[in-house]
Amino acid sequence: MEYGTATLAEAWQFLNAKDRTTADAKPAAFRNRLERLEDVLGQGANFSGSTFSMVDAVFAPLFQYFDLINPTVTQMIFQGLPRVSLWREALALRESVVAAVGRDYSHRFKQHLVEHQAILAD
Repeated sequence: MEYGTATLAEAWQFLNAKDRTTADAKPAAFRNRLERLEDVLGQGANFSGSTFSMVDAVFAPLFQYFDLINPTVTQMIFQGLPRVSLWREALALRESVVAAVGRDYSHRFKQHLVEHQAILAD
């Protein structure tokens, strides 16, 4: 979970970057953290396999952000990480993850990016 918190911080800085320097540097730092996860992920829909755990609960909202931004950016970050990508997709389909946010979640997140003048708001 501690690793998830640090990973969220890297992703959040990238998603909310207002300047090109941060926007260019943070995807690599975030991807590096995902590459480390790729090596330790269990088999199955969840981090440890078949059982949903706190680690899954930490990463599910983080992965949701990447469903809401430009798919080209998301592909660049997750490309070549098949286990992380399958985990991300499985979490996105999980009923409790879907129900954890309101129907206007996508709109609210995009509005947040606009209000904070994030580069990804475009």
